[in-house]
Amino acid sequence: MPSPAPEPSPLRRSADDRRAQLVQIGLELLPTTPVQELTIDEVARRAGISRSLLFHYFATKRDYYTAVTRAAADLMWEHLMSRPGTSQEQQVTGILDRYVAWVETYRETHLAFVRGAAGGDPWVAEVYAETRDRLVDVALEALGLPDDALRRQLVLAWFAFTEDLVGQWTRDPTTMSRDELLALLRDVLDRLTTHGA
Repeated sequence: MPSPAPEPSPLRRSADDRRAQLVQIGLELLPTTPVQELTIDEVARRAGISRSLLFHYFATKRDYYTAVTRAAADLMWEHLMSRPGTSQEQQVTGILDRYVAWVETYRETHLAFVRGAAGGDPWVAEVYAETRDRLVDVALEALGLPDDALRRQLVLAWFAFTEDLVGQWTRDPTTMSRDELLALLRDVLDRLTTHGA
């Protein structure tokens, strides 16, 4: 009589599960460590696997960093989006408020993301551009503006201004109150998009 098949080890994971676990470890480290500074040895140690096994799931360090960056961008996206049924006015105000909170929590990581894209790092730039485009789409829809080249340029310019100002404010929040910051950002957006009308 043949022996019953052995039970799978509880530590054995599918390839997809293991990749998801490794990306999750990267996400957990991001509040204190920019993605470019994550060490493969530390990630592997936390996962309970060898460094060489990590490269079984991600061919290169860059592939791993790209996966973590994309996952972080998706999390930011989910964090920023409004609930269905939110009014246009509340959508814009809510996205701004949640963006400031995101940068407060992940300041160094977010700045590294922005600087990496500006510095021409291809894998960061690709994810950054995708995230920006999605946010422009949402902003234009929330503001009730047509999606044309001029409006997209203006909203992209406003995002660049917002990233810089919020980054500076989180470093020194004594320059203005949070409410003043949000009001200023909204005022600049309204002025830019009105100018483009």
